[in-house]
Amino acid sequence: MTTYQGELPEHTQAHAQAAYWFTRLNSGEATAAELREFEDWRRDNPENERSYRYICYFCDASLDAPEHEIRRLLADSDEKTVLLKPYHRGLLAGLLVLALGLTVFFSWPERVLRQDHLVSGTQMLEQRFPDGSVLQLSPDSEIDVREYDDRLNVQLLRGQVLLLLSDPTQKNVTVFTSFAQARSNKGQFTAFLDSNQMKFVVDTGSVEVSSGTWWRRQTRVLIPGQHIDVDRWSGMKRVQPAPVSPNEAD
Repeated sequence: MTTYQGELPEHTQAHAQAAYWFTRLNSGEATAAELREFEDWRRDNPENERSYRYICYFCDASLDAPEHEIRRLLADSDEKTVLLKPYHRGLLAGLLVLALGLTVFFSWPERVLRQDHLVSGTQMLEQRFPDGSVLQLSPDSEIDVREYDDRLNVQLLRGQVLLLLSDPTQKNVTVFTSFAQARSNKGQFTAFLDSNQMKFVVDTGSVEVSSGTWWRRQTRVLIPGQHIDVDRWSGMKRVQPAPVSPNEAD
């Protein structure tokens, strides 16, 4: 998949940002910090405000329909009503029950074994886990940690975090923000977060980095020595190759 490497035009970038903020604020999961960031973004550039108002107007307009049009559609549907046969009604009921069961199964809350909120001051903060994995939080950094039966999730809120995983750990370890994530079960890698930019650097092992929405998902697998930058708005950049060793250069 080809990724865009340059800078987006101002109006295009503003539209993309406005769509992100509209979706995020209407998800019900936006934090107080994100609300402040959103207000700063709106005030930063008049184009941002115009783009956000356009998104709101478009979405609101799509939900509005004239009453006479609704009545006409309902009348047409009454004229063309077809009764379902008993077999079809049973099949439809079965599909509804299956859909309900799958919804409950996938939305059932998992048991959290451990949950921590870590903030480092002027010195590095280290956290060790029973399987031998080590998490090192650089100065002036902040993370949320959730440990489940089969995985460890680390949300990087600011700063830098280094993961030293046992080889291999029994759990998948994921470091993520709202716009990018890295997953691995062995080796050592670092994640940096600077406002709307994120960077992943791999020292040993391999790391799967992904970003973007589910319909435009970008995924790269990094090997030792490689790193990649991810921008909140323009997406994933090119993988930077490992430096050539002196022996290979000869």
